[in-house]
Amino acid sequence: MIARRPATADDLEFLYCLTRESLGPWVIRTFGPWDDAAQRERFFRETIVETHEVVVRDGEPVGCLCTSVQPDALKLHRVFLLPAAQGHGLGAALVREVMAAARARGLPLRLRVLRVNPARRLYERLGFEVTGQTATHFEMEHRKP
Repeated sequence: MIARRPATADDLEFLYCLTRESLGPWVIRTFGPWDDAAQRERFFRETIVETHEVVVRDGEPVGCLCTSVQPDALKLHRVFLLPAAQGHGLGAALVREVMAAARARGLPLRLRVLRVNPARRLYERLGFEVTGQTATHFEMEHRKP
């Protein structure tokens, strides 16, 4: 069974490890070696735990979701899953839930993804379009009803 619950300060270590495991390979391909001390310090300094939900499968945390409502869009900041939870449709289901929330608010859904991250293909399959890019990221948006 899949559920979501609000993250608490007790989840920060899990959220950091999840970020390292799910995003780390793409960070390394984009920016070079993973400096764990620097990444950990930045993560704990910048992460606002109250904006996160922990994704739980059969009682065990397997991922997180982080969104925010902005005046002109719903923003998907993080949808991370542990590698063992990837490739089974859970990520797509979570993104579809956020898409439905954006539709209910009458807002487009926006996200940013590393250029080398294969999650981009998932977003494209779900109807997201590239609206901008930097040297490292694609900006994507879903506007369809």
